[in-house]
Amino acid sequence: MAEYWRETGSIAEMHVFEELNNLARMSYDTLRDFREFVDVLINNGDQVIAKAYEKLRSRKHRVEENKVMVMEYLVRLGRALEEKDMYASIALSLDKTVQKIDGAAYRLYMFIANKYSFDNELHSCVSKFVEKLLEEYNMFYDGLNLLRSNPRRCIKNMEQVVKLEEELDKIYRSSELELFKKLADNIPALMIMKDAMDFIEDVADIIKEAGETLRYLALHRAALE
Repeated sequence: MAEYWRETGSIAEMHVFEELNNLARMSYDTLRDFREFVDVLINNGDQVIAKAYEKLRSRKHRVEENKVMVMEYLVRLGRALEEKDMYASIALSLDKTVQKIDGAAYRLYMFIANKYSFDNELHSCVSKFVEKLLEEYNMFYDGLNLLRSNPRRCIKNMEQVVKLEEELDKIYRSSELELFKKLADNIPALMIMKDAMDFIEDVADIIKEAGETLRYLALHRAALE
């Protein structure tokens, strides 16, 4: 399949793909950091929580820097790469993903800082959502890797991304109801927690949108096989 890529894709496109793949991997690492951050909110002191949050923030900044480099390279290519706008769209979506994750983490951090109880029930609610989000992102990331070697399988992956986003919608609606029941007597806590869940749900939508763009690229490449 490497020969196929050399025949149908320019050196410039190969470089863009590698940079985009690197950006996607860094975004995935940020999501994993977020999962670890959620886990340390249970039975840990302020210093441990603050350290986990700073780790996530540091990763986020690296994603931002990498995104800028990808976008600058795409601009320099000019008209040399026909699909550059789609690659740019995916890069921007990956950056939005970590921005939203940081937003969710900050609100959870504020939840703890205000001494609201993040008990096992809340942890389970958020963790279930995050695990399904990671599943969706993994499907997207694997599909991105398949764009080079097997665009038809990439298309199948993107179909699964859509299904996983629909599952996340169901989890979100169920979790929202549980939050209202549990935190009805503490409106500030409810608002902070709902904001955090809204940000996580936004990530699911962003990944789905990036998946639609990737699917289009894969359809184009599959047609050339």
